[in-house]
Amino acid sequence: MGYSSQEIDDEQLAIIDDLEMLREDLVGELQAINQYHGHILILENEEAATILEHIIEEEKEHVAELLKLIQNLDPVQADKFKEIL
Repeated sequence: MGYSSQEIDDEQLAIIDDLEMLREDLVGELQAINQYHGHILILENEEAATILEHIIEEEKEHVAELLKLIQNLDPVQADKFKEIL
């Protein structure tokens, strides 16, 4: 991000680290949703497809929870969400 150690304190560094991890988690959840969708399209077993559809709904809940956490830790990001939602 280009910050010097004089510009940010330990608490701010911890928030930056937390945000990085949460954003990586968000990417993982979105990738999982896409992967499950792809599998549903080619699965022949209806039960398996139904279970993956259920898992997708859970992953979408995880996405929403992660977005809320990110907004709580990053006021600029929260403002951006408000602008577009």
